[in-house]
Amino acid sequence: MKRPDHNTYREWLNLEVDGVLPEESRAQLTEHLAACDACRAERDELLVFADLLHKARVPVREDFRAQVLSSLPTAGWESRSPRTWAFPAAVFLLLAGIAAAVMGSRGPQGSLLSALVAVTGMLRASAVAGAGLIAASWKGLGLAFSEVLSSPVSIGVFGVFVLSLNLLLVSLLRRRRSAGLERSSLERSGRRDC
Repeated sequence: MKRPDHNTYREWLNLEVDGVLPEESRAQLTEHLAACDACRAERDELLVFADLLHKARVPVREDFRAQVLSSLPTAGWESRSPRTWAFPAAVFLLLAGIAAAVMGSRGPQGSLLSALVAVTGMLRASAVAGAGLIAASWKGLGLAFSEVLSSPVSIGVFGVFVLSLNLLLVSLLRRRRSAGLERSSLERSGRRDC
């Protein structure tokens, strides 16, 4: 069996202090602690820290959990409202009807069960295709960004582009604000003339 490296022993120290280190690993750790002063010192620090945490523990009333759970609002309107399930149910029924029509046009061998199996297959295929498209999109965006950020010149061009967009946005916001101020001052002056 391969001996663990020093980092593994340090991870085991935390598990031992928490009381979840397996017995086999505990024997190896004890053997390592006999020879390693650094790990022994770290274990002592962890034990002191665990003791401090235990002493700083705030006592909680017995009914605290029940009181907190009872004061929380019930499930949101989404879970109770039948309208939230209306659209998915309508889509499912539409797909089931289409599948039944397709299966029924083949002849008497089609049944409702086979139509439901076909609809389930279509939904599964669309979910797999959607997941693949999302993964491909993110990979494509990652490749595009890595290409853009691959050289200092392209980083500079990208920075100038972003700065230009920010300046354009600021100028558009200022125009809109100044137009609004002019309009409100005209309205105020129009009221005074009346």
